Amino acid sequence: MQIYLSNAGAITLRHPTDFRRLDVLADPQPRERLELAIARVGRREDERHLRLAPSVLRFLSQHAGDPHWEAGFSAMVDYAARHGWVDERGDIRAHMVINERDPVVSVDDFKAAMRALPAGISAVSTGDGDEVAGLIVSSLTSISAEPPMVGFFVQQTASARNALLRNGRFVANVLGEDHGEVIQAFLRQPQGSARFAHGGWVMTDQGLPVLSDALASIECDIVCTEALGTHDLIVGKIRKTACRPAQPLVNFNAATHRLSLLQ
Repeated sequence: MQIYLSNAGAITLRHPTDFRRLDVLADPQPRERLELAIARVGRREDERHLRLAPSVLRFLSQHAGDPHWEAGFSAMVDYAARHGWVDERGDIRAHMVINERDPVVSVDDFKAAMRALPAGISAVSTGDGDEVAGLIVSSLTSISAEPPMVGFFVQQTASARNALLRNGRFVANVLGEDHGEVIQAFLRQPQGSARFAHGGWVMTDQGLPVLSDALASIECDIVCTEALGTHDLIVGKIRKTACRPAQPLVNFNAATHRLSLLQ
């Protein structure tokens, strides 16, 4: 088995039923990010070796509890112990290598491709009083109907990120063609009440700012966050929705566009 520390922020266990090997493959990434990833699976012994917690391996395997897998895993741990690769804490010594091949497109090519992807526009809002905050996203997506969940991505340097995580709740307000002033305020004004000076913003019973004439307003509790590259995926469980008839806007080629029906 092999733990893969991706520079996208994901940690996975490859080949979970191969008990003849145990190592770690890490993508090239900033030292600080790599050390955080290592801390999630164990600890560093030296530049080329890590100590891995068996409980983490069992969790990542997605086979924990299966009798056949458990027998193989126990045999692997026993073998490592007999060879002196298990310390007094029960952590297993594993070799770490840096992935020499990580072919990806350039940032410019990535942005060019994403500009060709039409997407709806939403104003995500959170907080109350002088602590209201929000941002414009074009990444809102449906995740699950049972339980009902949606998600979006926020840049880790975004001014609204800390407010979102601190409040643990948000409203995704789907915007239409009459919400140009809302978009401009969210893009140009500082966080706080100035960002909510345009549009029909009201406070919900739960103390969240909601756009009263949004195409859809989706009130959520944050149930999951995951760092992926330069952004955080934020997933919310939907507590309340409201829908209204209006014409939508889409983001395409770094600009907003109205939709027209083909006859």
